[in-house]
Amino acid sequence: MKVSAQASGFRWLVLIAAILGYISLQVDNLSITPVLPQVAASLNLDLGTASNLAMTTFLFAAFLVLLLLGGLVCDKLGVIAGIMMGALCAAAPMALMPWIGHSGAGLAVARFVEGCSAGFLFPAMGPIIGLWFPEHQKGLAGGLMSASVAVGSAGGVLLGPAVLAHVSSWQAMNAVLSVFGWVTFAFALLLAILPKPALAAHGGPDRAAVKRALLSRLTFFGALVSFMANWGMQCLYSLTPTYLAADKPVGVGYGAMTSAQLMLGITLLAGIAGPLICGLLLDKVYKGNTKPVFLMGFAFMCIFVYMLTVPAVTGNVPVLEIVLILAGFGPQFTIPAIYYFVARSFAPQVVGITAGVWIGIGTFGGTLGLFLAGVTIKSEHTYHISLVLQTLAALAGFVLVFAMIAAHNAQVANQKG
Repeated sequence: MKVSAQASGFRWLVLIAAILGYISLQVDNLSITPVLPQVAASLNLDLGTASNLAMTTFLFAAFLVLLLLGGLVCDKLGVIAGIMMGALCAAAPMALMPWIGHSGAGLAVARFVEGCSAGFLFPAMGPIIGLWFPEHQKGLAGGLMSASVAVGSAGGVLLGPAVLAHVSSWQAMNAVLSVFGWVTFAFALLLAILPKPALAAHGGPDRAAVKRALLSRLTFFGALVSFMANWGMQCLYSLTPTYLAADKPVGVGYGAMTSAQLMLGITLLAGIAGPLICGLLLDKVYKGNTKPVFLMGFAFMCIFVYMLTVPAVTGNVPVLEIVLILAGFGPQFTIPAIYYFVARSFAPQVVGITAGVWIGIGTFGGTLGLFLAGVTIKSEHTYHISLVLQTLAALAGFVLVFAMIAAHNAQVANQKG
C-alpha cells in the first residue's frame, strides 16, 4: 500500500501518540515494583502475594485484552482508538488509587484495569509499523516505539521511589504518576478530532484472512516464540527491581533507591539503545531478516540472566551493572523483532489482530513466569528459581526461532506457488 503525502505527515503524529502511550503504560506498570516491600507492609501481605496481586494481575488482564479485544479494536477502529483506550485504562485506576488501594482486593482490581492498557496499546505497534511507514522506515518506527517502552520503564522504576519520598503513601504516588496517562489520552483525543488521511480509517479485517493467519503454522510457532520472549522480558523488568532491593536472603539487599539506580542499565542503556540497534540491524544490515536478531536476543537472555544468580556477580556492583545491561539487550532485540516480523508476514488488514494474539499469548508467558516466581519466592524465600526458569525459557525460545522461520519460509513458498 502506497502512503499518500497527507499520511506521510500524519504518521509522525500517530507515532508520537504511540510513544506517549508506551511511556505512560510502563510508568504505570513498573513504578510500583521498587516499592513493593512498602506495598506489602501497608496491606499486611507477604512479598510474594503482593507481587502476584500487583504484577501477575496486571499481566493477566493484558493477556485477556490482547487475545480477545485489543487487536480487533486496532484493526476495526484504528490505532488512535486503541491508544486512547489504553491511556484511559492506565490513568483512571492510578488516579483513584488513594481511595481504592487500601486492601489486597482493591489493589488487584486497580491493577487489572491498568493491565488492560497494555492489551489496547501493544497491538497498535504492528499496524503502525505495517500501515503507516514505508519499508525503509519500518525498523526505525518499531525501534522508536520499543525504545519508548524502555524510557517509560526507566521513568517508572526511578519515579516510583522518588515520588514516594515526597508524598504520604504509595497510593498517593500512583495518583501523581497518573498524569502520564492523562497527557497521552488528551493528545490521542486531539488526533481523533483532527482530519485524518484515508490510511487511518482502513477497513476492518476479512474473516477468511483472519482465520488463515491465526490457524497457520507460522502463528503457532510465532506465538510460542513470543511466549518465551515475553516470559523473559516481563520477569526481567518486573522482578529484577524487587530482587535487587529485597533484603537477603530473599534478594540482593541493595534497597529501593540503589535498585532503581542499578536498573538504569536495563531501562536506559539497553532499553533505549537496544531497540534502535535492533531497528538498524533489521533495516540496514540484515535487510529484513529477523532470524539473527531473534537468536542474539535469546542468547543474551539465556546467558546473562543466569549470571544474576551468581553471588560473585551480584556482590560486585560494576560487574552487576554490566550483566544487567547485557541481559537487558535480550528482550530489546526479541520483542521489537516480533512486531517487525508480524508486520512483514501478514496482510495489513490482519496485522493488528495477529499481533494481538501473538503478544497476548506471549503475555501469558510473562504472567506464568511472574506467577511461578511469586509462588517460589513465597515457598523458597529466594528469587533464584525464577531466574533459572527465565534462563530455560530463553533457551526454549532460541530453539523455537528455527521452527518459526521454517514455517515462514514455507508460507512464502506456498503463496508464490
